[in-house]
Formats: sequence, C-alpha cells, structure tokens
Amino acid sequence: MAAALNTEKSKEELLKLLEETEYRLEEANDTLDAIKSGEIDALILKGDDGHSIFTLKSADHSFRIFIEQMSEGAVTLNKEGLILYTNSSFASIIDLPLEKIIAHPFDRFILPMDLLKWNEIMFNAWNNQTKVELELFSTNGSIVPVLLSLKKLELSDGLSLSVIITDLSAQKDTERLLQKKNEQLEEAQRTANYLNATLENTVAERTKALTITIAEKVAVEQSLRSNQERLSQILETMAEGVIIKDLDYKLAYANPMAQKIMGIVESESNENEYIDSNWEFQWVNGEKLPLEHYPVWKAMRSGKPVYDYEISIQPPEGERFYISVNAAPIKDAEGNIIAGIGTFMDVTNRRKAIQQKDDFISVASHELRTPVTSLKASLQLMERLKDRSNAIVMIPKLISQANKSMNKMSVLIEDLLNATKMTEGQLHLKKSWFNMHDLIHDCCHDVLSDGTFKLTVSGELEAAVFADEHKVEQVIVNFISNAAKYAPNSKEIKVLIEKKETYTKVSVIDQGPGIPTEKLPYIFDRYYRVDSSGVQYSGLGLGLYICSQIIYKHGGQIGADSKIGQGSSFWFTIPNLS
Repeated sequence: MAAALNTEKSKEELLKLLEETEYRLEEANDTLDAIKSGEIDALILKGDDGHSIFTLKSADHSFRIFIEQMSEGAVTLNKEGLILYTNSSFASIIDLPLEKIIAHPFDRFILPMDLLKWNEIMFNAWNNQTKVELELFSTNGSIVPVLLSLKKLELSDGLSLSVIITDLSAQKDTERLLQKKNEQLEEAQRTANYLNATLENTVAERTKALTITIAEKVAVEQSLRSNQERLSQILETMAEGVIIKDLDYKLAYANPMAQKIMGIVESESNENEYIDSNWEFQWVNGEKLPLEHYPVWKAMRSGKPVYDYEISIQPPEGERFYISVNAAPIKDAEGNIIAGIGTFMDVTNRRKAIQQKDDFISVASHELRTPVTSLKASLQLMERLKDRSNAIVMIPKLISQANKSMNKMSVLIEDLLNATKMTEGQLHLKKSWFNMHDLIHDCCHDVLSDGTFKLTVSGELEAAVFADEHKVEQVIVNFISNAAKYAPNSKEIKVLIEKKETYTKVSVIDQGPGIPTEKLPYIFDRYYRVDSSGVQYSGLGLGLYICSQIIYKHGGQIGADSKIGQGSSFWFTIPNLS
C-alpha cells in the first residue's frame, strides 16, 4: 500500500515537473521570437557565475548610422549644462576624446569672454529654439567658429537640450573624416552581426536560466522609444539635408533641411510619404547628370560610400545651386543592401568664394605686374643712358616714373597687408581728437592736385571727432579717389559733414554714372570690384572692404546710395564721444 502511494506521488511530481518544463520552454520560445523581431535589445542571464548581460542589435541602428555620418557635432545637455551625450564629430571639433567630454560641462569649451552670453543663450533655449554663432576653444589651442542650434527635447525620461554644432571653419578635410566614420560603422556592423549570430545559440543553450521579467521588458521598450525620439529630433534640427531611398529608388525619408534645399513636400494624406520635386541634377558645368552618376544611386549599386560629391541642381524657376553629397548603402544583418542614405549641404556660397579668390589672385598678379614692368623698364633705360650726354635730361624723368611705379606697388602691398590684418583681427586704433574739415582739406590735396576736379566741403565745418585720424584719412582718400576714378566726367566732388546727436556723418558725393541697385549690397565685400558700363578699372577689390572694417572697428556704420545716371553718395559715421 505504501509502495502504491509512493508511486502515485512520484507520478504527480513528474507531471508537475513536466508542466513546469513545458511552461519554461514556452517562455523561452516567446523570448526567442521577441529577439528575432527586435522587440528587445538586451538580456540578463543567470548562470553558475552569476548574472551576465548580452547586447542585441539596437532597433534604432539606422538612426545611429545617421548621427555618426553627420558632419555636425551633436550634444545633449541637462539643466546644469552637463553633457549627457555627444558624437565623434563634436569630439573632432574640440580635439578631445569622447570619454573626456561626456559628463563634463559644455561651457568648458566656451571662450571666457562669451560665458555670460552662453548662459543667456542656454537659458533662452529651454523655452525657444535658438540658433547663434559662437567661438569654441579647442584643446589644440585653436579657436573654432561654430553655429549652435539648440532645441529642448521633451522625452519620456525627462527634459534635455539638444545642441547641433556646425563647424564654420573653411576647407575641412571631410573626405578623410567620413572615411574614418564609415570604417567605424562597418566595424560596428560586423560586431553587431557577430553578436546577433552567436546570441541565439547562447540563448538556446541557457533557456532554463532565462529570468527576464515583464517589468524589464517594459523598461527596455521605453528606453528604445526614448532613443528613437531623441535621434529623430536630432535629425529634425540638422543643418544638413538627409534623405533615404528604397531599393526602387523611391524617396522614403527626407528631413526638414532636405525638404527645404530640394523642394521636397511631405504628403498631407499619408504620413511618412514624400513627394519628390524631381529637380534636374546636373554636373557642376551645367550638363545633365545621368542617373547612374546620382550619388545615392552609385552607393546603392556599388555597395561603397561616396564622399564630397559635388553636383548642381536646376529648379524649374530660380538660379542653379550646388550641393556636396555624401552617400552610403544601408545593409541588413546579412549584408544585403536594403536602402541608400545621402547627406548633403548647399555649397553655392563656398564655390562663389573660391571663384572670387581665384579671380582676386589673377587680378592681383596683373596689378602687381604692371608697375613692376614699368619699374624694370625705367631701370633698364637708366642703365643704358647713364654714360650718354643727354642722361642728365632723361634720368630725372625715368626716376620720377620709377617712383610712381614704386608708389603704386606700395599701395597694392599696403592693401594686401591691411586686408590680412583685418582678417586676423589685428586692426588697432590710435584715437585722438581732430577736426574733420581740416583732415579732409589736408588729405585730399595730393589726390586732386592736377586740378581736374573741384572739391567742395560743406556742413558742420567745426565738427570734431575722437577717432584714429590716420585710419579715417584712409577711408576719406579712398572715397574721393573712387569718385575721381569711377566718375571722371563729374568735375565737382562734394563732401558733406553732418553732426547728429549720437554720431558724425561724412558723405562723398559725385555726379557720375551711378551704381546698379543690385550691386550695392556687395560693394564692401572683399575682392569685389565695381565696373561701370563694361569698363574694368584697376585695383584689387580691397579698398572699400578695408574702409568698412576700419569704420566697424570704430563702432560706426558705412554705406552707399546710388541711382543710375544720378551719381553716388558714399558715407560713413563715427560715434560721438559721450
């Protein structure tokens, strides 16, 4: 009887053990399905040696690729200004490794003179999206000008501040940087593929030890959603355009900057659907770009990244513009290409600046060659005439001509040096009190000494200003010389001195042909050379730029008013000393 009872009890225990084993097996199968579908990205497994954490491929893998490919720095700050997250682009800008950035205050990279301004900017950014230019301090000793885009992030795990940092320094070697990033991404993808390949076997071998709870699953899902929201908001605030094309080369995603640059419209009826503008892609020379040379298309077909690929785009209406594109294929865990991503930025202004610099070099070479040639000719003639009887008559004339050539070269070289000093912030002022009318009378005597023009000065003739007399003289001489050069038929040049409550204004007025309205905004730009009726005048295009920097250094304003056929008025103001 006892044996029968023991047998019955053992059978019940076996049935109970079998039921428990089936439950654990079912739970393990559910976990495997969750892993395969990407619902979780980490496991805590209990074994003989304690608990172990295994990382799965994150569901926001594609978004992480986006962030690591962007050329801007990306930083997330808390209320105290501590860095919670940063990408490697920001680390490159300030020349520090990531581990020395995260958990440190962001204001350690702000120049001391800008700390109060930065505190005000960060305070305002918690209430309103903010964009501002500042200079950051790099650990290599350089000062890096940047554009900061700040936006509050309202995430499920609290508030944080997203900061996008765009490096405004010229001529960055983007190709090498992007190549390095791509290698890091490929290595990360290989590592993730290896983890995904081995993790399933590991989980199968340790199914009985699986202890993950429902609460832990919920926490993982919330973390994934939070990361996706954060990365999505960073993409929304990027200064670069980002697009994704599917295998049929249909537009699958375009961030706001891509929509702005490319004229893309987000569908109102279907969420996450975009209407491509299909603007014509061209080579930089204006010829139509074949489809096989589209950067994203090339990356998807070749399986290799494309870097700094410049093309031009012609909208149906408006001017042609230029973009620089970086593209790469998007691959799944097996290495199959499933889409293509492209990031791009408008480089029209950069191309114009390069063209301006090339034009300037050409003009500078020509302008310097002319007096050098004249000087060389004068010296050669003096060499030939030195022993002749008529040398005493000719040599003084040749010396005078040589001096004129030297003076012209000195002016050109002085302009080049002044422009360099101003670019490097080395313009220094030596201020003193002086009478504006006396300065104009003294400095313009040589300019108008040939009697071709009549100079009339009117207005507040007793006006005195506190400024750098030599620098202000340089501005006035430039204005009057330009009036004589560009308005040769205007026999009278007028100078008007006006004393206002807070500033003194000086205007140089001619009755020349005038300047077209569309050119007025650019006449104080560096390298810009004004022409009139197709006639090209000598000069480096630096005179008015130097004048503008001198006046701005004084805290004044500078400008020009002109109408075709009615002459021009160039003016500047000097603040009155309180």
